[in-house]
Amino acid sequence: MSGSDIRLDSLIEDDSDDNDTIQSNTETLEIYSERHPFSLSLRISNFENEAMYKKFVKNCEMMVRRSIEYKEWRNYIVDVLQINECMITHERMCDVTVEVHHHIPSLYTLVTALVNKHIEENIDFCTFDICQEAIEIHFQNRVGYVTLLKSIHEKFHNGKLDVPIQYVQGDYNYFIREYSKYLDESDIETIQSRLAINEHNCSWTRDDYQKAIGEN
Repeated sequence: MSGSDIRLDSLIEDDSDDNDTIQSNTETLEIYSERHPFSLSLRISNFENEAMYKKFVKNCEMMVRRSIEYKEWRNYIVDVLQINECMITHERMCDVTVEVHHHIPSLYTLVTALVNKHIEENIDFCTFDICQEAIEIHFQNRVGYVTLLKSIHEKFHNGKLDVPIQYVQGDYNYFIREYSKYLDESDIETIQSRLAINEHNCSWTRDDYQKAIGEN
């Protein structure tokens, strides 16, 4: 008899004598042991403290940003839609580094809203549930984004630059309508302040950057 003739089921050990240390409830996705009172569920409903909450949100944000699907979303914007120039300086990606910036909401705020929604609506969740929903919202074009020169992107995150709302792509209004109720007051204030910025009241003019480009 050749190795390929051996039936796989003949190799399965008899588990009639149930002495496994770890067992599982496959319906509820929970592992447990008869030897210990504590069981472990894949999904949770809340966090023990604020530190654990923030750690979870940050981890989800990182996983989304590093995912293949997120990179494909970004590449579609840049390569297919050809939104590949800085919206402020109009320098193109073939000449400089241009990045896709989440504006309304930031990726961290998006994840925060999704987590808070699950908690408030008593829907158990795990990291992968939140990440999948975040990616799906990107593919539904329901996040606001803008392409910025890398140095200008850094300037924004350092609090030194305003982005006019006219430059923002994506249906960010959907996020505001559906998810703002799951955000705290500081997040709402940030969104309101970003909505209020336009070409006429921001702290710079396009000529400022055009002159700088010409001088270089």
